[in-house]
Amino acid sequence: MHASARALAKKPAYNIPNIINLENATFFKEHPSSIGSAASNPPIFKNLNFHLEATQRKDVGQPVKVYPHWAVIGTSPTPFLNALKGDYICDPPNARTYPYLSSKEIRKRDPRLAVPSRAIQYVGFNNASSSGLAAPGGVRGAYLSARYESRREETDWSVSQYLRGQTELNPSEELSEAVQDETLFTDVVKNLRLEKLLDMPVSNLSNGQTRRSRIAKALLNKPEILLLDEPFMGLDPPTLVSLSPILKDVAFKSSPVLVLGLRPQDPIPDWITHLAILGKDNTVSMKGKKERILYRLYCWAKAEQDRNVSSDDANMARAMRDAYGPPPFEIASHLTQEGIQPYTAVEKAWTWMHVRRDNTIGPMKTSSLGGAARRRNTAVRRLPEDQRTPDDWLSITGELNSQTLGLLRDAVQATPSTSKTSGPLQPQPKTRRTTPMPTGEPLIELNNIIVKYGDKTVLGHPPPQPGHKSPGLNLTISRGTRLLLLGPNGSGKTTLLSLFTSDHPQSYSLPIKFFGRTRLPSPGTTGLSLWEIQSRIGHSSPEVHGFFPRGLSVRQVLESAWAETFQSKPEMTNERINLVDHFLRVWRGELCQIPMKPGDNNLQWARDRDNHPAFGRLPFGVQRLLLLLRAIIKQPDIIILDEAFSGLPSAVRDKAMGWLERGDASLGGGVGDGIKFPGLTDRQALVVVSHVREEVPDCVGEYLRLPSEEEASDGKTNLVGISEPGEIKTAEGWNRVWGL
Repeated sequence: MHASARALAKKPAYNIPNIINLENATFFKEHPSSIGSAASNPPIFKNLNFHLEATQRKDVGQPVKVYPHWAVIGTSPTPFLNALKGDYICDPPNARTYPYLSSKEIRKRDPRLAVPSRAIQYVGFNNASSSGLAAPGGVRGAYLSARYESRREETDWSVSQYLRGQTELNPSEELSEAVQDETLFTDVVKNLRLEKLLDMPVSNLSNGQTRRSRIAKALLNKPEILLLDEPFMGLDPPTLVSLSPILKDVAFKSSPVLVLGLRPQDPIPDWITHLAILGKDNTVSMKGKKERILYRLYCWAKAEQDRNVSSDDANMARAMRDAYGPPPFEIASHLTQEGIQPYTAVEKAWTWMHVRRDNTIGPMKTSSLGGAARRRNTAVRRLPEDQRTPDDWLSITGELNSQTLGLLRDAVQATPSTSKTSGPLQPQPKTRRTTPMPTGEPLIELNNIIVKYGDKTVLGHPPPQPGHKSPGLNLTISRGTRLLLLGPNGSGKTTLLSLFTSDHPQSYSLPIKFFGRTRLPSPGTTGLSLWEIQSRIGHSSPEVHGFFPRGLSVRQVLESAWAETFQSKPEMTNERINLVDHFLRVWRGELCQIPMKPGDNNLQWARDRDNHPAFGRLPFGVQRLLLLLRAIIKQPDIIILDEAFSGLPSAVRDKAMGWLERGDASLGGGVGDGIKFPGLTDRQALVVVSHVREEVPDCVGEYLRLPSEEEASDGKTNLVGISEPGEIKTAEGWNRVWGL
């Protein structure tokens, strides 16, 4: 592109040092000169440019630095954040700099922040350690059976001790990280709703409570830059709504500067000003101000989905797809204090720019653009089409005139309307179901279940459920059940799942029946053992993920579905061996990231377990996928999927949902080995826990929403409902079941 068409953004006024500068930086995991083959050490990013820069305004007569508030959006934003914080080898070394951290101002304020590793803190929620609290002293969450032990050990640190850094049995003065700013401690604890959790052992925290605690811990360390990697994973919509303004207050004070790593399905907080969109192979498809990027994303997605677009739009979509993969269709939601709503203003902006008065669709008029945009557009149009880059095509099809940009900026920044009209990228509402879904014989029956720890009720709060006279949770999981389990973080979802799997100690004494029997023996009937129950259940959850052995190969992970414990020897029959072969052949590309080549013997590869990568060496999303497949491969009576689809790319997630529901039929047939996996059958029950509607399988048509402790104190009880399959996934249905 001509220089005028590729002009960089203007530098901030007053020559304020950027906090991070990446100038044509290429990143490697290992130093290029220390690796013999480039194939074994490919670049993670090539020629990456990114500037976290400040502007300056006057606030009450005093100059104030104002940083943009970035969200990095991609299936896995972790590598990008790692590059920012200095984890990778940078080539050339001076392509990554931190000018502001070297300034006199930062040295005067806090000399320790002159060191990037101290000034930049990273908190990740997309790895196995996110199931517990990674802290000094080895503090981390507990697996289900250990979480509910009544005896508290000396090393069961409380949340207060964790936040204050008091997690050593005999801490030295040097190791002590005691909080000095009690006002900050009080504010952070209050804002993140941790007051009632301070005395609770960290091993008793729910998944969402753990995440809030880790964010609080990071804020108490007063970093200059805080990188939050997928902070919304595992958080329920009401918590998202309350957490976003907390992060906004931190960001607008620029203490610390926040950079969020988000998945495409995560809603974008309204206070975010800039977006960086990641593509395939760690590429950056676009970056810049939020309004422009949202509009360009819509143009790209529209051109991919709608054949009735101009040739320029079609060429743009093809160029973008070839360079960056498919567009992230899920980027369509806005997070405000009022709730989560789809962006509708972007669709209107596209209409303003593309639809002519005679309702025909055509390219925008160059004359309607501002001076700089018009010159850039004109320069690009002079280039031969085969010489235009994806960015060139976007400058033709994705530019906005000043009037439309202003309207779009106002609409995006304003509180979104509560209109129930869905955009073209949103699923359309379906008719609400009024009759129960057909079910078979009961598999798990809970009658007036109340779980207490001392005087505290965590499950089965009064008043009684509608249709019942006594307080407590009443629920039957039958063959054919397709249930979505909902509830705010800390409402008892994990406790309920532990009753389903019989990991909870109280599952012996509570009125629960498993497959028509109780766990305790009765005259003429033997009791049910833990292994008998769990052999008929397939389970994937953050707890399973956090404690799964890292040394098992991909094949061994799937085979462990038939073992009594993760590492015990499974009983493998020829039928089971063939089924594992079948799964590996279908999912080879996603699990081992090794595409088939002409002449490859797929069966030989499937059975060559020694050449399969170990579980611990797989990326987070691949680990989640493997545990999901492990939960369904033996076709158990009950499948429990707790956040099982989180961390998966949208294409892999959709394939996995189709595989769960319809098996080989979802792929248009098998892989030529004569084995057929039918997917979910009427004899199986499915229980799903998810805080993201895109991660709910289409077949789900029933839901149970547990009340939070605050809601229970206000007299709210368990909400049981039914709907047409797929209706819960719509924006309207999702807000309804969550009460938003």
